[in-house]
Amino acid sequence: MIENIYTFSHKDQDWARERLRNFIDIHHSLPIYRFALIAGVSRITIASFLSGREVMMITLTKIAKAMGISLEKLKQPISEDEYKKLQEEFSNASN
Repeated sequence: MIENIYTFSHKDQDWARERLRNFIDIHHSLPIYRFALIAGVSRITIASFLSGREVMMITLTKIAKAMGISLEKLKQPISEDEYKKLQEEFSNASN
């Protein structure tokens, strides 16, 4: 049975995209193709998703797992505290 790509709303997928972008930006040693290998999806799928294409729920599940977060957290906006933590991680990674 093929899963409905709209199980996550467009807005949810936008938040998931933003979380993934932040994750890849912070982890400099983890470019898209390496993240795709870890997630178990093609790099084209990850690149297409980041470019705005909708993906199936199974792909989002794999992305969340590779990021070490829950599927529910993946579709939520980044909180102010999380954003501050990401900024600190980015600063530390840059140094």
